Amino acid sequence: MGNIPSLADIRKAVFEIILDSAAGPDSFSIFFYQSCWDFIAQEIFEVARDFFCGTPLPPRNVLATTIALIPIIESPSSWSNFRPISLCNVSNKILTKLLYKKLEKIRPSTISLSQNGFVPGCLIGDNILFAQEMIHSNCKGKVVMKLDMSKAYVRVLWSFLYAV
Repeated sequence: MGNIPSLADIRKAVFEIILDSAAGPDSFSIFFYQSCWDFIAQEIFEVARDFFCGTPLPPRNVLATTIALIPIIESPSSWSNFRPISLCNVSNKILTKLLYKKLEKIRPSTISLSQNGFVPGCLIGDNILFAQEMIHSNCKGKVVMKLDMSKAYVRVLWSFLYAV
């Protein structure tokens, strides 16, 4: 994992980030990074090099994140009516993508076969089918209850996002 990503690897990571990805606290969008790539490529390479060499990064410049609360219902009246979303600087997103690419090579040997969330080609809903099959074959004469599923998944009030 210690090798430094090449400029080509970094460029690929930058151009893989979707354009409507929200800007972080520094207000620079991925559109800025992509359209100004020829001017900022060396700076981004140096940040990535420092990161992968273990040099501490100044959090204010690279790792700053703003947490925003998004209402999940109309007229929210308690904290449970909001879901948090993290708005990270694009430089943070680039480093995360580069790190993900490196970890992707060892992922199959470190993640259980029953883990389906955030694994390419797998659906988290497959776990429901797996659980039902396990219950059906192993729990004759027993009761199983699913409770409070609204807390299990992040829900977003889409009309709020469209209005913003």
